[in-house]
Amino acid sequence: MTRAEALKQIITFGADKEVAYVELIKFGYDSDFKCFVVSKSILENILAKYLADEITANDLEEWANFVECRDDLDYEVIEGYIYALANPYLVGGIDKEKITKMNQLLKAT
Repeated sequence: MTRAEALKQIITFGADKEVAYVELIKFGYDSDFKCFVVSKSILENILAKYLADEITANDLEEWANFVECRDDLDYEVIEGYIYALANPYLVGGIDKEKITKMNQLLKAT
């Protein structure tokens, strides 16, 4: 599994997500280049998973923190959303109402 494939599995909550974490360790933490782009559509899919109760608010926060701390991920297009999800205490927490509004904003832009 390449670094990009591992990142994709983790970022999309893929079937091989747990294996991908182990594989990602082999590549080390730092990277001089962006291997994977976290797009608006990926964020919309992740928010949909939360709204469908496939992942928890804690999973969503941990996911956003993972995205935020990786040098090998490009999430510039959704940076504000990632920041809000990674720091839920700054926006009053994560709940279905807030995530529904966030999803609506994403679709409108």
